[in-house]
Amino acid sequence: MERKSWTVDVDGKQHAVVLNWTYWGGRREVTLDDRVVSEKTLPMRWRSGQAFAIDGHPAVVRSAPAGRFSPYFVISLEVDGEGVTPDRESSRWEA
Repeated sequence: MERKSWTVDVDGKQHAVVLNWTYWGGRREVTLDDRVVSEKTLPMRWRSGQAFAIDGHPAVVRSAPAGRFSPYFVISLEVDGEGVTPDRESSRWEA
């Protein structure tokens, strides 16, 4: 299983957001502070947007193929419509 994580400050409080996902199986699981807030299973290569809230603020984790025939993905987190810088690790399937 692949992993992408972010540490985000919302209203002065830090939160951990993690996307656990499988490339071939299409499973997407988003956790907020170690609690599952969204789960999806999608066919391989489909775009995903998983919305949830962080202390009442709208957030969404998005994943999408990097290009039409690319085996890689672009993965992002937005909180209140603003992009969040990810933690350092990266997946072998991430562009």
